[in-house]
Amino acid sequence: MKTILVLPIILLVFVTSCNAQQSTELTEIKNFGANPGNLKMYVHYTPTKINAPKPLVIAMHGCTQSASNMAELTGWNKLADSNNFVVIYPQQKFINNPNLCFNWFNSNDINKGKGECESIYQMIQYACAQYNIDTTKIFVTGLSAGALMSVVMMATHPQLINNGAIFAGAAYKIAENPISAAGVMLGTSKMTAQELTNKVLNQNPTYTGKYPKVIIYQGLQDPVVNNKNAKIIVNQWAGVHNIDTTADKIETSFMNINDITRKQYHNSNGESIITLYEVNHLGHQLVIQPGNAYNEGGSTGIYGVNKLFHSTYQTAKEFGITNR
Repeated sequence: MKTILVLPIILLVFVTSCNAQQSTELTEIKNFGANPGNLKMYVHYTPTKINAPKPLVIAMHGCTQSASNMAELTGWNKLADSNNFVVIYPQQKFINNPNLCFNWFNSNDINKGKGECESIYQMIQYACAQYNIDTTKIFVTGLSAGALMSVVMMATHPQLINNGAIFAGAAYKIAENPISAAGVMLGTSKMTAQELTNKVLNQNPTYTGKYPKVIIYQGLQDPVVNNKNAKIIVNQWAGVHNIDTTADKIETSFMNINDITRKQYHNSNGESIITLYEVNHLGHQLVIQPGNAYNEGGSTGIYGVNKLFHSTYQTAKEFGITNR
């Protein structure tokens, strides 16, 4: 059993919707590996006659959520069915964290080969063996605590993760215990850009390959994760990719939506490496667009807001795994 220090303020960090019954669209995989982080694994996979290797998306929930909550809120399953890819939903257990948060602030869970990080890696390895996965098309995404765990996977397994989408998250190892975690969410980190960069590079000191691209979504009125954290993520991953932190392309009123600004940060070849979506009049929520069209989905509620922009579809499009 893990020893978890629970502070009252952590109860407020990464609050998401309450647990629901597991969706029949998800299958639990009980024996996917040694599972040192003691997590649950759920998969959404619809067999087809298409024999080509399939992309894989790992979608991680926020605190108090479950795999089925994440699936319903985001609409990833619908996109997976229409575009022939597989989705893994890791799920936290109460015994690990009473708020069901992934332990993104626990050094025993966020270093390569350890704890929850290693459990998620084993889920990926299981999926690759079972579902004919294209290992060049593996992506991570998450909301809040799940966003931070997505950053963990990008930092610890850059050779495996192609791209990550961070919804209301923060930089890798910006906190390594619950006490510092609470302050970090206020955007108060004093780490330099080089210190942030080294946190990632030190996980794989001999690695010389490519690092994942990064997509960031941040509500400008988020009361839980201060929007300063988006810039801190940019600073960290710009350093990892050796690019500057001045946006090379800025699109206000993106897709004719006044509240959304899209910023892109390019490398020397003009390739977009970091994409930042700043959403005005948005708190600690996802932007979705419920509906049946190919670019619609997800569910509204306390943590899902309809701004006529389905961020899950846009993310899949940025990942390059849609048929349109």
